[in-house]
Amino acid sequence: MAFDGVRRGMAVAAALTVAACVAAGCNGHSSRAKPQSGSGGQGKPPSGVSKTWGAPVLSDDFGGTQLDMSKWQVYQAPDASSHRGVAAGTHISDGHLMLVGGLYGGEDQGAGVISRLSQTYGRWEARMRSDPGAGYSATAFLWPVHMGDPEFAEIDFAEILGADRHSGGVFIHHGRDDQQVQRDLNADFTKWHTVAVDWLPDHVTFWTDGKKTWTYKGSFIPKQAMMQLYLRNEMRAGFHRTSKTPQKITMQVDWIRVYRAPAASR
Repeated sequence: MAFDGVRRGMAVAAALTVAACVAAGCNGHSSRAKPQSGSGGQGKPPSGVSKTWGAPVLSDDFGGTQLDMSKWQVYQAPDASSHRGVAAGTHISDGHLMLVGGLYGGEDQGAGVISRLSQTYGRWEARMRSDPGAGYSATAFLWPVHMGDPEFAEIDFAEILGADRHSGGVFIHHGRDDQQVQRDLNADFTKWHTVAVDWLPDHVTFWTDGKKTWTYKGSFIPKQAMMQLYLRNEMRAGFHRTSKTPQKITMQVDWIRVYRAPAASR
């Protein structure tokens, strides 16, 4: 993906003026018909995870009728030049986090949430899917609490860029000039998949459906940043809807887990 450097950073900063849950429509309904049915919960964390990482420090199955605001902030940057987003696109339905991007007041807007938990090193997991549609990408990534202080860094462990949601990548961004390394991620994300990343001082490992897809051991590994989890149905500069793009496009998240890094590895 394009890190978009300053532009994405400005959008994130604007989004941290977080809407209250009522304004977010956390118990509202999408104006689009309900997305693909079926149990997203069939994909559970790999059996060996708890032995390696211990109990999760953040866990959410998105039950109930409202987003748990003690765990999340709602992304909101409706007037940003890139990576726009509105709080109205975020709500809970049928045990899923619903991130509904599309036309709001005639303008394309994304939707997303940001974890209140931040940490250096650990493991992050999410089970997700997305409707197809040009102009949007389904993303799960780690972003610093303060970009550039003490370092410029980003880890994208799912960035599903293809309009058909069959292709994307995993990325590590580094430095003020946004150097990056990446690997392709090819799967049908209109169906449910579990994505994960292990971030440790000497390596970053990416996983899809319990299978290791890439381990990176180079100099771009973040060393100091406190990272938050972002889940975003994202539209940004360079992404454009077509005549076939629905008015509303929904990204769903069934559950997330976040673990601290084992003390011996920090």
